[in-house]
Amino acid sequence: MKGKDWYVILAPKMFSETQMAETPAIDPKVLVGRTVESNVSELLGQPDKYYMNLKFKITGVNDHNASTRFHGYSCAKEHLFRIIRKRSQKVRATTNVETKDGWKLQVVSLVILNRNTDIEVRRKVRKIMVSGLMESAKGSGMDSFIRSITGGVLQKDIRKLGNKIYPVRFSEIERIEVLKAGSQETAEEPDEAKDAARPVHPELDETNIASDKGAGE
Repeated sequence: MKGKDWYVILAPKMFSETQMAETPAIDPKVLVGRTVESNVSELLGQPDKYYMNLKFKITGVNDHNASTRFHGYSCAKEHLFRIIRKRSQKVRATTNVETKDGWKLQVVSLVILNRNTDIEVRRKVRKIMVSGLMESAKGSGMDSFIRSITGGVLQKDIRKLGNKIYPVRFSEIERIEVLKAGSQETAEEPDEAKDAARPVHPELDETNIASDKGAGE
């Protein structure tokens, strides 16, 4: 493009600064603050992680390389539909956590129980989910916390915790929003990021996945 240079957008160091995309710009300053989305399967070369989507924010440009930081995570809607079955119980927990390096994140987690359960069981499962997420974040830097999710480790840990209360069929992290970046990046997120605090997939928000009626949240 006439008058424009091309810039390579790099993933953060936790993803080995892999090249994600290229974009043209007349002035590299206009790139700072823009967001770019990528997929864990592409970044790590793991096809089985196709449903894990990541969002990054451009924080600076050096020469023709644009550096980024983590800006969000989401699980593909199709994947969530696939793991939810009839006559199973869904328990969702929205948890604000803080990592040991100062990142404040909102994490939406989901577990699928083997059968429909009463409200007391769901309350206990949700409580242990929240506690597990907060403890995991508190003991990790942001990079390690995100890698534990892209590697499936945190999901397995939550499932083990839930199994102490009631058999868990599946555990997943639905969404992560950055409430406050750590280190030097503490600027407040724009309004559109705050608005994203609503449920990721409202169409999945029915607690009772079965056709039976009367099971509350």
